[in-house]
Amino acid sequence: MSDDIETSTIALIASAGDIEAATITRETELAELEIDSLVLTEIVMDIEDKHDIEIDLNTAEAWQSLKTVGDIVDVVKSLVAAQH
Repeated sequence: MSDDIETSTIALIASAGDIEAATITRETELAELEIDSLVLTEIVMDIEDKHDIEIDLNTAEAWQSLKTVGDIVDVVKSLVAAQH
């Protein structure tokens, strides 16, 4: 299941950023992908819808904690695990 989360998250990021998914890894920094905050917000909303979770990004600290693709994947994995 966690591999599915990683794969689907990378696919959503790739699609939203018009980027080849194969070039994205957990270590890829979001800044490298040149994804602006509006697109990142859309990606987060798509991830929330897909996994029926809510990612709390109401603070500047929350946004600053998301530096890499792996950071997003880890947040999603922990929220999905907390549901079960």
